[in-house]
Amino acid sequence: MSQARDTYERYLEDIASHPRITPEREAELSAIIMAAADPQAVEAATDELIHANLRLVVHCLKDFDKFLSSPAVRITRMDLIAEGNIGLMKAAQRFNATFSKDDEKASRGSGIRFSTYACKCIKSRMRRALKLARFIHIPEHHFGYWSEMEALRHEHGETVSDKVLRNELDVSDEVLGLLKQSSQSGICMLEDLAAQETDGGGWHDFIPNEAVPCPADETGRNDLRAFLVDEMKTLPPRTRNMLSLMYFNEHAPTLRELSHKYGISSERCRQVCAQGLQRLRRQMSSRRERIEPDLLAGLEAFAA
Repeated sequence: MSQARDTYERYLEDIASHPRITPEREAELSAIIMAAADPQAVEAATDELIHANLRLVVHCLKDFDKFLSSPAVRITRMDLIAEGNIGLMKAAQRFNATFSKDDEKASRGSGIRFSTYACKCIKSRMRRALKLARFIHIPEHHFGYWSEMEALRHEHGETVSDKVLRNELDVSDEVLGLLKQSSQSGICMLEDLAAQETDGGGWHDFIPNEAVPCPADETGRNDLRAFLVDEMKTLPPRTRNMLSLMYFNEHAPTLRELSHKYGISSERCRQVCAQGLQRLRRQMSSRRERIEPDLLAGLEAFAA
């Protein structure tokens, strides 16, 4: 038995220890969560609702087993269960047992079962995870059509005609062709390409991370900051402190907050800052020829 199978079996054993709850208990827990009066009670009610329905995630997983075996998908069974559990947690936090589209039913307290609501949240999260796990984007609604196509093949056999598929799915010939193409895609993943062309490592070793600051930009910002700090030494202390708070503080204060700090009006604070910036502009203009072009552009953007 593989390690992945061992992990899955152990997980099933772990969640089996959590007892199921009745619809009446679901309604009680929902009322506590919706009331949000006591944070500890809300947390306890949410945890109970989640743990009692962990088996529901495994049940929903069965609809995606055939996709997990596709070479185009790089995600494991336990990864998909983890995504489904996130959907379950969100469902538990938002579930309202008394909700009904029929106002008359709602007034009688006749609502929906948690499993009905949670299944949609769980499957939606799983479909999203599968979609993101593919190198080539597959429209999310294709996954629903794939399930229907699989059911029709079980019912009519593997040789089910396009006419039957088209009529049962209520789609055009063009859409049916796209659905068949996407369901049979055996897409080579970027990670596989990297493994073939490099010794060790993967695609993340040579594709830039857009979330990481560019070293050149970071250096430019540091140079600009150091230059401005040095230039601001010529300003009056109060002006220098105000500009430092406004432009070099992570949480810049408002003019009203500055007015409370310095005991002057908001308009006076604005004037002091404006005069300080104007003085910096004059200093920059007088030194224009001695300032590097990139730094000058940053200074002008700051003082604008």
